[in-house]
Amino acid sequence: MTPPLPTPGRPRVAVIGAGFSGIAAGVELRRKGIEDFVIFDKYPDVGGTWWANRYPGAEVDLESHIYSFSFEHSDWTRTHVEWHELLDYLRRVATKWGLLEHMRFEEKVESVTWSDDTRTWSLTTASGEDFGTFSAVISAVGFLNVPLIPPFARGETEFEGVMCHTSTWPEGLDMTGKRVAVLGTGSSAVQIIVEAAAVASDVTIFQIEPNWLLPKNSRAFTPEEREASRNPLVYRWKRFKLYAEYDLRQARSQHARTDGKAHRERRVRSLEYLRQSLGDRPDLVEACTPEFPFEGRRTVISDTYYPTLKQDHVHLVPRAVTSLTRTGVVDASGTEHPVDIVIFATGFDAANYLSSYQVTGEGGADLQKVWDGEPEALLGMMVPGFPNFFMMYGPNTNAVPLVSFYEAQADFAASLIAKLKDPSRSLITVNPEAFRKFNDWVQAQLRRTVWAETTSYFKAGTGRVVSQWPFSASSYILRTKLARFRSVEVR
Repeated sequence: MTPPLPTPGRPRVAVIGAGFSGIAAGVELRRKGIEDFVIFDKYPDVGGTWWANRYPGAEVDLESHIYSFSFEHSDWTRTHVEWHELLDYLRRVATKWGLLEHMRFEEKVESVTWSDDTRTWSLTTASGEDFGTFSAVISAVGFLNVPLIPPFARGETEFEGVMCHTSTWPEGLDMTGKRVAVLGTGSSAVQIIVEAAAVASDVTIFQIEPNWLLPKNSRAFTPEEREASRNPLVYRWKRFKLYAEYDLRQARSQHARTDGKAHRERRVRSLEYLRQSLGDRPDLVEACTPEFPFEGRRTVISDTYYPTLKQDHVHLVPRAVTSLTRTGVVDASGTEHPVDIVIFATGFDAANYLSSYQVTGEGGADLQKVWDGEPEALLGMMVPGFPNFFMMYGPNTNAVPLVSFYEAQADFAASLIAKLKDPSRSLITVNPEAFRKFNDWVQAQLRRTVWAETTSYFKAGTGRVVSQWPFSASSYILRTKLARFRSVEVR
């Protein structure tokens, strides 16, 4: 059978990833009248990072009405939904929009390569199947997809218990009655610590540095609230209200500058919450007070972490784990802690964008070599020398509300790809000067923020802040509308 090929006037698109952003891309392609596309995903079902991160207690940090598509409402059961409800929602959206027949699951993309002669992309996947060539590629793999595992736990170890990263939770793993070690105190860690404390005989938390924390105010919706939200006007109002609150908080980077009103107010709230929750335990107040600037790293949102720390069978060790033994872990002081389960809540190699597959552009250019450790793109989406290639949730686009960014990026990519329906057009390129000016500008803005002062996964190894968008969602969306006319050429 001859592999499928794009034809003039009928663009063929590869989408890599079937999570939130991949689904957004598929919906926008269909809206723009593009039906010839394939969505690849390494997992066996839709969901992306939410399919992978199914550890006990996993739930979103943003409110349900805003952490969802503007065009697909849902009868949410909670203010902040748990992973299984979110996965059900994503599958419903993919089904409604006819995306499932476009999806190829358990098909890991290993490389994408541009042909200067045919002006098309070819993909190599782990299965070796020939999927033909594509007019354009939309990368929707995000940047939280390569787990960070401490060096001492890579490969074979002598530890006889169970070890896992939060993003590779073993099906059926039961913590009941077990001695559990959790490495890390970030967003995933605090969720799993609370769940472990509810059933385990002993929970030991290994903390290198404490994080800033704010209450989530998470709860189940009342029957009356759910009934009211079934009215489309009420639902839209709730979503708009949340959107406006985030937009105002992030205007002029005031959330990420020490002199910003939102920054100062939230920092005070965080300290008050710490003292109110742990005031009767001075040792925990001291251990949980960060030394780096507020918002310098991802702020943890939890109603239950501080109370959990006060339970008798929960122990906070303010040191890293340095090695494993047959029956436990050894911390930086040399103390051994006997445990049955070791959970790595150690995050992801976030600053290393597109590290899960190779991208080769014009003239055989390797994208990682072009970046040279400092990922950058026009609005996080396009790089000179890599035509017809779009990234979603790419460099310097990490901000809230996330789904609003996904929708804007999907619209940007699909709108430009739709121009290839003109048989005389086959090339979508970004203006190098516009690319350079944009990245110089965004880096100048980022240097004014607390992110520039703090070591975190927001930064590349060179110290450059490569993940964060410093302003509001509305400012970003407006720029995507203008850039497709001013900074991109279709010919």
